[in-house]
Amino acid sequence: MSAITSTTEQNVRRGNGGEAGMSDDAADSPNDYIADVRGQWETIFPDLDTSMVAVMGRIARIAQVVQVRSDEVLAAQGVSRGEFDVISLLARHGGTLSPTRVSTELIISGAGVTKRLKRLGSAGLVSRIPDPADGRGSLVQLTDTAWDLLRPILESVLGFENRLLADLGTETQHQLAGGLRELLISIETDTANS
Repeated sequence: MSAITSTTEQNVRRGNGGEAGMSDDAADSPNDYIADVRGQWETIFPDLDTSMVAVMGRIARIAQVVQVRSDEVLAAQGVSRGEFDVISLLARHGGTLSPTRVSTELIISGAGVTKRLKRLGSAGLVSRIPDPADGRGSLVQLTDTAWDLLRPILESVLGFENRLLADLGTETQHQLAGGLRELLISIETDTANS
């Protein structure tokens, strides 16, 4: 979550939060957590522009809520978020990748990849094979067991995500996806160029 949002949460817990209830949306729509956060900041610092929190704060808040709830869906299927991320990444790339590529794609440290691969290996879901392009290196490969488990797990996750979006019309979903795609491309391009 953004620093501005997390700092507000600390102030609210301390009792310094200011007035909740300012909305950055239509006057007749109910406030969400982020509208309340903006209202609290506007009470503390009325001259501070918090308009970006309407987008960035909501993205962060949605990510947090969805992560917690989807972790529960994954746990019911017997895998953690980290394990699912590795399994699904490998599957999307034909079942085999180098540990370095896993680290790069998932934006996690080499040590984090090693830990996840060790757990997946112990569960019989991945194995290591020699890298034909690098005699000293190895590749990570999904096992048949992982391939058998993947579809039911993915169906559970997609069903969960579909239920979350059910209240949004198709057109709203397309507009939201398009706007988020533009933002993601902009952020990833900016990150790559810095």
